[in-house]
Amino acid sequence: MSKSPAIKVGVVGFGRSGCGIHADTMARMKERFEVVAICDPLPDRRSHEAFPAARPYGEISALLADPEVELVVVAPPNYLHARYAVMALEAGKHVLCEKPFGFTTCDVDAMIAAAERSGKILQPFQQRRYEEDFQKVREIRRSGILGEVTFIRNSLCNFGRRWDWQTTRRFGGGQLYNNLPHHLDHALELFGDAEPEVWCRFDNALSSGDAEDQVRILLSAPGSPLVEIEFLATAALPVDRWFVCGTAGTLKGDTKHLEWKFVDWSAMPPRPLDTRPTEGRGYNQETLDWRTGSWEAKTAADNGAGAVPAAGPTEKLYNGLYRSIREGRPQEITPREIRRRVAVMQKCYEINHIPFPDGTLTEKA
Repeated sequence: MSKSPAIKVGVVGFGRSGCGIHADTMARMKERFEVVAICDPLPDRRSHEAFPAARPYGEISALLADPEVELVVVAPPNYLHARYAVMALEAGKHVLCEKPFGFTTCDVDAMIAAAERSGKILQPFQQRRYEEDFQKVREIRRSGILGEVTFIRNSLCNFGRRWDWQTTRRFGGGQLYNNLPHHLDHALELFGDAEPEVWCRFDNALSSGDAEDQVRILLSAPGSPLVEIEFLATAALPVDRWFVCGTAGTLKGDTKHLEWKFVDWSAMPPRPLDTRPTEGRGYNQETLDWRTGSWEAKTAADNGAGAVPAAGPTEKLYNGLYRSIREGRPQEITPREIRRRVAVMQKCYEINHIPFPDGTLTEKA
């Protein structure tokens, strides 16, 4: 059997993401991906040492007219993602779109419609779905050893100031659409299929721009756990990434280490309601037979907001994308499921009366 050729890639936006995440990843996967074109408004950011023959472009229209480009990685400032993704799909290219995967459900619907018309793959860049700690938390949650899960907290906390374009609303900045798309993806995977009620608060504590650098989101629905997602820019002391509570136990930990503690209620005596005064005027007490477990990451974990993502999850997403394009396999993370995440983020903006940046693909566009 002959080996399938590498996918020819054009990268639009060659900053921290386009260069430092995507091109660097493809440089490690040259048998499957070859960057043949780079588009950026800055001339000195149109090259990569691993792909010296890549053609430089200053305008996306020129890159999209390049017949060799099969796949376009959309990685410009946030507010351009949906518009550029639709342009690339309409030009007959497959698309890998960086997060945020649009600002509104109208953005996502426009991208999905363009993909269906063109018959091309539209892949959201939600690579952190493959992170080891999240996958372990999901495994424990599904196993039932924690009982009925009642509360989940997912935290991304650090301390620091930022003053770049990602702190401004004009460019679609702010932590909700910068870092929290990944954590919201984790949260909704664990929340379940119910339509969540959303509460959200934004604050600008340390950043120089006008966008939020602190976010707290609560998701609730009958029959689902209460889920809290938080991003703090003022946490100078460490906070656990995960805190999961259930009727049989609790899990906590971070990207490198998780531990859990639970009780097997089937091995304990029943405790029917007894409203008589307790002996000795005391409180109900019993000795619980606690069981414990722990987990350690096998590979390097993500280092948090602002850091280059861990290589493993990114390469897994790229491998899945290769199989979808070259072998016709189903996408492991689909645009329609990410639409649900975007719907929650849209609600957060609406709750806080934040206008969406120019460039979103509204129903009237």
